[in-house]
Order: sequence, then C-alpha cells, then structure tokens
Amino acid sequence: MKANKVFLVDDDFIFREAAEVLIISSGLTEKVLHFENGLEVYDALLEMADTPDELPEIMLLDINMPVMNGWELLEELKQVKSVLRDSIQIHILTSSIAPEDLNLSKEYEFIDGYITKPLTRADLTNLAQSLIPEG
Repeated sequence: MKANKVFLVDDDFIFREAAEVLIISSGLTEKVLHFENGLEVYDALLEMADTPDELPEIMLLDINMPVMNGWELLEELKQVKSVLRDSIQIHILTSSIAPEDLNLSKEYEFIDGYITKPLTRADLTNLAQSLIPEG
C-alpha cells in the first residue's frame, strides 16, 4: 500500500535528500516532507491536528537532533491529542546502535518501529506492508 505522505525528521540534509529518493523510488509515497528537528515537525503536527486527513501516515524520526531531539518530541506527543499519535505510524530512524536507545523507544507505546540507518529498500517494503489494513 502507498502512503499519501511521509514525514522525514532528520537534521542531516544529505541523508534527507538521499532518503527521499529511496522512499519515492521504492513506491512507499510520492510526497516526503522534510523537517530538520523535532520542533519543526511538532509545530506542523499541531497545525494539522484539526484536519487529520492532512497528517502523514508515517513519520521517520531521528533521535539525535538540535533544537528538539526525537525523545523530546515524543514526550511532547504524549501530551497532545491522541489523533496525532494514533493516526501516524512513528518509526525511530537512527544511526544509534546503543541498546539503551532501543529500550527507551519501547517505553513509548505509540512507537511502531525502530530502524537503524542506513535506510534500506527492505525497510521501506516493511513499512509499506505495515500500511495494509489487517482483516
């Protein structure tokens, strides 16, 4: 299944550009919106909160970023309308191989996955399959 929109949250410009090419070429979506930090995406999500159709189906979230990192964003998302958490599959996308980061991600019940960089076509195939409704 194809996502209408994917949010890619990462402070590395080159990674975002390369990941967008991979995401689009894999067929996951045709629309990737880039954000450099958690605060930018948080503000965008708040603006979309009253129009759930505008929300992305998937967010790929780096955890190590300036201004507001991924963990800080997740803490903020705990406090906002559940539609923001329930409507979006949030996947950590990180270069961190630290077991404590993986363990910390499990403390957020609304995290749908943990992907270690580099992002691969197989990761994107799995994401596309996760969009297929169960039943």
